[in-house]
Amino acid sequence: MSALDASSSGAKLAQLMQALGYNASSSREIVRRLFNHGGVTRANLTNAVVAEVLVMMVRTSFGWDRDPSQDALAMSIFKSEGVNLQRSTSWNVEIFVDCALEVNPDLDWFTVLRSLDRPDFHITDAQGLAIILNASKAVIKDAYQFPITAFFGKWENPPGQLSFIRQAVQSVPELFSLNQTITKRVVPMDVAATARQLLPSLVTQPFNSLDLIETLVTLSDGPLYTEVKTILDYGVQQAPELMLLGFAQMTIPWNTAMKELTPGLVMLFLTGHPNSTFVLPRLWQYNQNLSISGLLHMYTKDPSSLSRILDVAQEMRALSAILETRPFSFSIDLAALASRRDYLNLEKWLQDHLRDQGDVFVLACLDFLNEKINVQNQRGDVANTKRSIPLSVDVVATFLRVLHAHTPLTPANAAYLKDVSSACLQTYPRLANVPTFGEGAVGEGISFPDDVEEEANSYYERIYKGELSISQVMDLLQNFKQSQNQREVDIYKCMVHNLFDEYKFFARYPDKELAVTSVLFGAMIQNQIVSSRALGMALRYVLDALRQPVGARLFKFGIQALNQFQARLGEWPQYCSLLLQISHLYQAHPDIVEYIKTLQRGVDGNANPAEQLNAEASLALNSNVAIEQAELPKQEEAPVFTALRVDSVLDSPGRDQSEVPNEAIQDKILFIINNISVANIDSKAVEMKDILKEPHHRWFSHYFLVKRASIEPNFHSLYIDFLDMLESKNLHRRILHETYSNIKVLLNSEKTVTSSQERSLLKNLGTWLGLITLAKNKPIKHKNLAVKDLLLEGYDSGRLIVVIPFVCKVLEQGSKNAKSKVFKPPNPWVMAIMKLLAELYHYADLKLNLKFEIEVLSKNLKLQIKDIEPTNLLRNRPAKSAESANQFGAKGPSLTSSGIGASGSLQTGDVNVAGGSNALAQGFANDASALSAHPSAGGDESIGGIPNLAAFITFNPNLPIFNAQPSLKRIVYIAIDRAIREIISPVVERSVTIAGIATRELVIKDFALENDENRMRKAAHLMVSSLAGSLASVSSREPLRVSMMSHLRSLLVQNGFTEQTMPEQAVYIIVADNLDLACSVLEKAAAEKALPDIDEALQPSFINRRQHRTRNNGPFYDMSVFASSRYPSNLPDPLRLKAGGLSGQQLRVYEDFARINANASPVPEPLDKLPRGGAGAARDGRPDQARHPLGQNSDEESSQFSAQQFIEKFSQAINELETQVAQTPTATLASLPTPHAIQNLLRDISTVIMSPVNRDEMSLLYAQKIMQLVYNNETPLMREICMLLLEKLCEISKRLAKEIKEWLLYHDDERKFNVSATIAVVQAKLLSIPELDMQLSRLMETGRTTVIEFTVQLIEQFMASEAPMSVQNDFFNSFEVLNRLAAAPGKLPEGCAKRLNAVKNRLPLFSVKDLTTKDIETASLREHLAALFHDWVRTFYHPASNEKSHAFFIQQLQQQGILRAEAISPLFFRVCTEICMDAYNKAQAAPGLPAPFQAVDAFARLIVLLVRYHVDPAGVDNNHARLNLTAKILSIIVLVLVHSHEQQREHFNQRPFFRLFSTLLNDLSMFEWDLQPIYIQILSAVSNTFHTLQPSFLPGFTFSWLQLVSHRFFMPKLLLAENQKFWPFFQRLLVDLFKFLGPFLKQSEMSDTTRLLYRATLRILLVLLHDFPEFLCDYHFSFVDVIPHMCIQLRNLILSAFPRTMRLPDPFTPNLKVDLLPEINQPPHVLSDYTSGLLRNNLKQDVDAYLKSRGPSQFLNDLRGRLLLTGPASASSESTQYNVSTINALVLYIGVQAIAQSQNKGAQGGASPVSPSAPMDIFQQLAVDLDTEGRYLLFSAIANQLRYPNSHTHYFSCVLLYLFAEATQEVIQEQITRVLIERLVVNRPHPYGLLITFIELIRNPRYNFWDHTNFIRCAPEIERLFASVAKSINQSLMRSPQ
Repeated sequence: MSALDASSSGAKLAQLMQALGYNASSSREIVRRLFNHGGVTRANLTNAVVAEVLVMMVRTSFGWDRDPSQDALAMSIFKSEGVNLQRSTSWNVEIFVDCALEVNPDLDWFTVLRSLDRPDFHITDAQGLAIILNASKAVIKDAYQFPITAFFGKWENPPGQLSFIRQAVQSVPELFSLNQTITKRVVPMDVAATARQLLPSLVTQPFNSLDLIETLVTLSDGPLYTEVKTILDYGVQQAPELMLLGFAQMTIPWNTAMKELTPGLVMLFLTGHPNSTFVLPRLWQYNQNLSISGLLHMYTKDPSSLSRILDVAQEMRALSAILETRPFSFSIDLAALASRRDYLNLEKWLQDHLRDQGDVFVLACLDFLNEKINVQNQRGDVANTKRSIPLSVDVVATFLRVLHAHTPLTPANAAYLKDVSSACLQTYPRLANVPTFGEGAVGEGISFPDDVEEEANSYYERIYKGELSISQVMDLLQNFKQSQNQREVDIYKCMVHNLFDEYKFFARYPDKELAVTSVLFGAMIQNQIVSSRALGMALRYVLDALRQPVGARLFKFGIQALNQFQARLGEWPQYCSLLLQISHLYQAHPDIVEYIKTLQRGVDGNANPAEQLNAEASLALNSNVAIEQAELPKQEEAPVFTALRVDSVLDSPGRDQSEVPNEAIQDKILFIINNISVANIDSKAVEMKDILKEPHHRWFSHYFLVKRASIEPNFHSLYIDFLDMLESKNLHRRILHETYSNIKVLLNSEKTVTSSQERSLLKNLGTWLGLITLAKNKPIKHKNLAVKDLLLEGYDSGRLIVVIPFVCKVLEQGSKNAKSKVFKPPNPWVMAIMKLLAELYHYADLKLNLKFEIEVLSKNLKLQIKDIEPTNLLRNRPAKSAESANQFGAKGPSLTSSGIGASGSLQTGDVNVAGGSNALAQGFANDASALSAHPSAGGDESIGGIPNLAAFITFNPNLPIFNAQPSLKRIVYIAIDRAIREIISPVVERSVTIAGIATRELVIKDFALENDENRMRKAAHLMVSSLAGSLASVSSREPLRVSMMSHLRSLLVQNGFTEQTMPEQAVYIIVADNLDLACSVLEKAAAEKALPDIDEALQPSFINRRQHRTRNNGPFYDMSVFASSRYPSNLPDPLRLKAGGLSGQQLRVYEDFARINANASPVPEPLDKLPRGGAGAARDGRPDQARHPLGQNSDEESSQFSAQQFIEKFSQAINELETQVAQTPTATLASLPTPHAIQNLLRDISTVIMSPVNRDEMSLLYAQKIMQLVYNNETPLMREICMLLLEKLCEISKRLAKEIKEWLLYHDDERKFNVSATIAVVQAKLLSIPELDMQLSRLMETGRTTVIEFTVQLIEQFMASEAPMSVQNDFFNSFEVLNRLAAAPGKLPEGCAKRLNAVKNRLPLFSVKDLTTKDIETASLREHLAALFHDWVRTFYHPASNEKSHAFFIQQLQQQGILRAEAISPLFFRVCTEICMDAYNKAQAAPGLPAPFQAVDAFARLIVLLVRYHVDPAGVDNNHARLNLTAKILSIIVLVLVHSHEQQREHFNQRPFFRLFSTLLNDLSMFEWDLQPIYIQILSAVSNTFHTLQPSFLPGFTFSWLQLVSHRFFMPKLLLAENQKFWPFFQRLLVDLFKFLGPFLKQSEMSDTTRLLYRATLRILLVLLHDFPEFLCDYHFSFVDVIPHMCIQLRNLILSAFPRTMRLPDPFTPNLKVDLLPEINQPPHVLSDYTSGLLRNNLKQDVDAYLKSRGPSQFLNDLRGRLLLTGPASASSESTQYNVSTINALVLYIGVQAIAQSQNKGAQGGASPVSPSAPMDIFQQLAVDLDTEGRYLLFSAIANQLRYPNSHTHYFSCVLLYLFAEATQEVIQEQITRVLIERLVVNRPHPYGLLITFIELIRNPRYNFWDHTNFIRCAPEIERLFASVAKSINQSLMRSPQ
């Protein structure tokens, strides 16, 4: 080969090496020989030649071999002497480069790399890149000096340049990140070094090169856009910081790639990226326009992100520059928020811009305010989607102040400003402090000088003390208002402002102060003290007060205020109209209403403008501020879920001092939350600890849950770590409380059921709840959330769609967290819930998404849902309604009304649709015309392979639009075609996937022992095609309907129709008629696509079976099934798999899939639409094709032919049956002789209708013919036969009964109004009377005479055959409509009116009227009264029963005079009570009878309604009459109860009477508001009744009595009554209980019943101690007076009570000075009468005399004898010789008098209360004179007064200690010790005063307690007792704080 010339050396050298292969570079010697052979010299080995060789090597880097034609040349070079030839598999580029440098040391490697810019240069893999890099290593020893810049800039071969960059970026990023030749960095290396901790990616990312990014951006302009975009996307994913900052520094024009990527990058960092603090300031430094455009885009997308924008502006230190941005709406909004955070002086900023920008800026400000007001007003609207930061009142005030001060304004802007100002006033009522608006006397946020406030308050103080009259106040305010002295004007404004500001607290004012306030308020309006806007607000307050319920405090305020300015009402017609809209004002104050109406009648309609409210006053009157500010109770709806309970303690007013932080603190807290990340969580937690105080926890918890945890589930772990770092138990408790509260709201919200967004929030909260509880090994307490109860309530209420995802999310967290160890299986709590979920999964017919939730939970818990044993809590429950079933996910297609559609097409979800199945329908009429079939046409394969789509589209002939414009039919076809194409792909894919998975799992399981893959394949095909098709049809229906309507409307608009001319009715009908056709297309497509997919999925199973057959002939076992599941061996024998595969019966399950579509029942047509001829008649001569419009010819033609034969046989048999019946005179089937032709025909017909062919379809066809006979044949025998056949058909087809019922009820056909036929249908139970009654009442409402006459005749017929009361009850709605028609002249036909009156006269409610005029109790009267009550019971339990029907019955009862007749009404209630008791006893004796309490519950409701609707016959006082009626009824019930108790004795059954009283209390509570103001007085009457029924009188009623007196609607209501008026009633009942219980407790051993009664009493006292301690405090004397002394714990419970407002100091506090407590000088409330016991024998008079004069001394000597019981009988009956009540009363009375004397002496500088005095003389004398028993009773009476800190406790404690210290006999000290110690050794609680006294006794050395060894150590057990007590007290003292 000759030498190479310089011009072609590169190409020839490269070609030579390529021809010789990889061995050409295997060694330096070979390369040198190659150079020599090729004539390579220094002159011709240029940079381009080396580049050419490198390009060749890159191109052939893998799999290249030498050219065989060059073998001779290779032999000459490689086989030369001295050459070591090695076989090479790749190019050794380093050897080549080294040899090239030997030849030409001056090679410039940058130029070499740049010369790679050749058309044939392209790197496709990493090996090609390695060629370039390895070659460079031979030249450049330092890899970081690689001249990467050679690949930047503009190349002639952009694809080659891009191929290198792509491979280098992905494979060797260090080429860029650490390359020292790159000078233009996105982030300089020195900055990167300092930011390495924040941005570690800067070290390793290749995109820290501006040249690289600029090169890529430049390359994206050409045809390489897609490839470059991929690399840029990779850069955005790996280093978004560098990409954004790189784009910001670009100097080249922006192209498409940059415009697409930059906005997303900017938004990424603006919305809170962890590295935004690093990026955003530099972004602002590099490119301010890009930063501003990003902020504007963020604001435009979501105006509520303004807070984040302000934070970003502060981070970038660019707020002032950003505020100069246009549009003005953005900058103004940002300025408003900045001013709230004190970043900006808004007033100065506005003034500067108004000065510089002028009217343009004025208009922008007004537009901004107007938009904000609109958004604020729509904030409560659910449909409102606008979100923005609301303005504070101060900001709005600043805007208005500056705008009003700006001059001059254009007329347009001035008018606009006026409108905006008015709108602002309405939205922000507190703007009254802006001087431009009104007087400045109203509104919040106004401050006055301290001296002005003080003087204004002093005037109010004088008003409430009565020192200033209202008239004087009016004169004073009038003078101040008109004064020239500014201070007096300020006082006027302050007084008005304070009065208005107090409105929200008026509801809490005492009666006296409220009355004064209301008079003052009204007088200010009357005397024109307030005007303009203040007047409007005052009127609004009064109006809102009057809208409160009658009897409410605010209502009283409103009435009294209105009376003051009543004379001015004529000035304000608008206000009068508003007053007349208050409905309850008519009843409560008819005089005021009449006065206002008189004023309105006097107005001539042209009101003087001066008399109208001015604009500002009217604005205030119509605003909502009063309602928003008033703290009024709102009645809450009963929640759906009660299993979730929120602790109300945390929300109680006195629980903590919660407050909302000011705006500055709020902004700081929100800033911390917005910027928290994993990197800065420690520092942010420290900041938050300093800012967030405990009073702010409640606000913070609410914000955190609503704004963060519920909508940001991805940050839950971050937030939990953050909260843990705050280390606040109170905050954690608040967070948990707020979590429960928000979950409760979402669970009970109706919106959550329908909104997926709301359910998503609930799931997020469920995750959050699980993370803060279960994930931390903390339980979810049952009192807060009963999870199983929640699931059961969700099941009952049909809200499982809400509950199941929530519960699953909660439980998941117990397994996801590594720290969680408790709440995982086999935790019993978790498994109990999982078992209930398993039952729901298997038996509740859940939707797939809910089942998926349970499956995911099971997987996370590492459980298999099939292995969990389900509970049986749900399966025994009654079936749910259809609505509930839908919630559980009922998936089958709903069956519509039979043929009421206009087109007559079927409305089912099956494949055989679009009218095809109607070919089998046979009508009721006589003519035999068949329905027209769809025409068949040529094939059209355009949609999913379904032919003839256009041929099967239905066009209703009643739509004239298609007759007039036939071309529109093409539009319908196009619309359906497009809708199907739009929906088909996702629907089919989803359906096939789901069906394939289900089929694969079931088939593999069921055919585990089947060795024939063909049977397995056939079964899989049958199942998967049916499942996929059905699922596609069901899931596509609604999307198809919407899409079809959308496309059809769109195409009609394109063809000249407008929104006004759009034929909406035609669109609806066309879509409805063809929806099933479209669904069937998708169904067929899904079924066909599923077949190859299931074959592929089961292919391994098929192969295994074929291989098994080739190996052996033994039975086949699929071991994978048996290894993965344990259930095959546990199944019962009929279901267990057996060797050889499925049996025929088992295989039938799969074969039935083929019959699903064939058995789909058609819907029968209306009477006038159905064919009347042979049911098998084909349409237009095409017998079967009409039934298969989609070309799905049936594979069972023989079955179709058999169906035709069955129809013909049935028709023939029916015709013969008609003939036979006409010839038979017999009236009934039973009377026919045997055998008979009719009986034979019935057997033949039964055989026909039992045919297995298409039973549902055939049953419908048979039923149509039979129904025709029912209505056309009047023979009773024929109707009986027809009903018998229909019953059999309904047994065969479950759907038939529904279709018959829907036709009979809803189809509009006059022929169905046949009385005898209807009765026959009802008697056959095909139709219920209540359903018929409801539909007839609706039809009669329209005034149809036919229906009215039919209804009256029908009622008459039923009256003749059934009990009258049953007829009245069943036809309640019809009676109501008929009565209403009869009352209206001419509405009811005359004949019908007479017949209706005759019917009514036979009803018991009307026939009893004549008997009520007689005052004689007769059997007939009792019978009629009993019938009345039975009628009420039926009415009450009627399915259609409602309050209206109840009121009608009560009204009729009153009109018949039942309650007015004095002799009848008691008998009526007695009869009712006796019937209730008899019904219960009968039900108990015969369990098969209805519920035993039905009559009792109905009677209770009857009593309540009678009282509610009762009126005074004299018309004087309805409330008094109602109370009298209540007392009468209760007394009659008591008489019956007592009589029953006396008659039955030990057999007395108290349950029905208990149920009666309990239900009565429940119903009274239900109607509480309707019974006001006498509701509480009714309860007092009930209390009197209970007192009459006390256990001492009726011991057999004791347990029921105890439950009733503690009833939740009785005891709390009495005790919560206003001013404690009804406490004595309940006190009396408790005393009754203690008196009855006392003798039993005195016995040595208690029986089981006594023990149960005692426990119940303890529970009642515990409830009272917790909820009503003041009640026990005030009546303690009455209770302990009747409690036996041995009941120490019972006594302690009562004496331990203390007022809830009191905080007791720790009694074990060392050196506690009780006498220094502020409460110790306050006397307690004692409501018990303790003086009456001293009146006997003038004891009180003698005691008073001795206390006064300390004489005579004989009194003390005689006192002991006066405390004894008189007479031996009394002493023996009481088991004591002393009068205990007298001793208790004497002790308390002496103490009260002694305290009074001591206080008088104390005021005069007297001695201590227990110094020697007359009271102490009495106590000391008694302590000495009394024997052991009497002394014990005395000390016990003293100890009874040792209660909470008060003057009595202090005094009697001192008395006991004094008696102990001064005792001359040790027995006195011993008995004092006994009384104290026996009350302390029992279980808690212990009275506070008792503890203090005993501690003082044993610790004070004055008393030398431990020196009394005679009784302290008299026995070992006594000594141990005292030692134990002393030890316990000493330990408590040591634990107490010093």
